[in-house]
Amino acid sequence: MLLDTGADPSVIDFKMAKEIGLKLASVGKQGTGGGTDTNLAHETKLPLLELGGLTARNIEAVAINLSKMSEALGKPLHAVLGHSLLKNRIVQIDYPKRVVRFYAASPFRKPTSRSHRRKFATLSFRYRDDILMEGVSVNGKRMVANLDTGSNGRFQLTPAAVVKLGLETQVGKARVSKSAGFNGMTENREGEIKNVTVGGIFVDGPTVVFYGKGTGRDKEAWGIRIGNAFLKDFVVTINY
Repeated sequence: MLLDTGADPSVIDFKMAKEIGLKLASVGKQGTGGGTDTNLAHETKLPLLELGGLTARNIEAVAINLSKMSEALGKPLHAVLGHSLLKNRIVQIDYPKRVVRFYAASPFRKPTSRSHRRKFATLSFRYRDDILMEGVSVNGKRMVANLDTGSNGRFQLTPAAVVKLGLETQVGKARVSKSAGFNGMTENREGEIKNVTVGGIFVDGPTVVFYGKGTGRDKEAWGIRIGNAFLKDFVVTINY
């Protein structure tokens, strides 16, 4: 299973859904996400989901073929738990300890001193199919960011962000890279940029993936995606 803040709704592998007897919509629709392959998504519900001490019922989901993502991961992927499970909850992902926690109330108190505040980076967000955050800049320019725990990369830029930053020539010379999405593999570019700032956290000279045009990222509401390769050193709490 994958915990993915960038998936809406949750996803179950089509073959697995059939094996456990889930009721599926008879007509599938083309799923959103990275890739250009046809991968039909059939609406369904997960009647009972138990995750540690958390029990949830009737979780909205879609059943799609996850074989391409399984191949990219090098292991079977049976389900992706996304917004339909996480909404209205407080979710904490403790990357250093490899623990996910669900809270009924925020575990943080309001900072009372400057030294205390330095231990936190707090960013507001809105939800519009993705977690869209303010307080992020790329090469000194403000940019809407997407926090995506389903991405194994560090930072990725949309085609629109490349244009906004004037990086078209640099991208044209960048090395080729590949990534996997719900709709198959995509060919992108990979290179270095000057800096990224997330709240008060400054990253100098990071490597980023430049999503190509026509690879499923042309109409995104965000400019930069922040993934697990950046988040892995932090404790991330999301108050939906």
